[in-house]
Amino acid sequence: MALINCPECDAQVSSSAESCPKCAYPIAGGGTTQAHGGKIQTVEQTSKRYKLQQLLSSLLCIGSVVVMIAGFSGDQPSGAGAFGALGLLVGLIWFIIVRFMTWWHHG
Repeated sequence: MALINCPECDAQVSSSAESCPKCAYPIAGGGTTQAHGGKIQTVEQTSKRYKLQQLLSSLLCIGSVVVMIAGFSGDQPSGAGAFGALGLLVGLIWFIIVRFMTWWHHG
């Protein structure tokens, strides 16, 4: 049994571990054997970078809606409403692309 570096987060992990205790990345040397001799492998369903991008695109959409409401609710027209609408459009496209990339990566 030796300590190896996790390929995902670079933490030190036992070579006999099923997965990294820090990021849940499956370790090649680990796994529990089944009755037929194969290995059960734990796979993280969504990587951290896709989760972060989904969070950021959602925050962009929410912030854009707030800017749109503030821009369109005033007495005098301003560019804030149009800027918020553009931000909302970009955020929605970004979110859809990230969801597709997540499906493609794990599907």
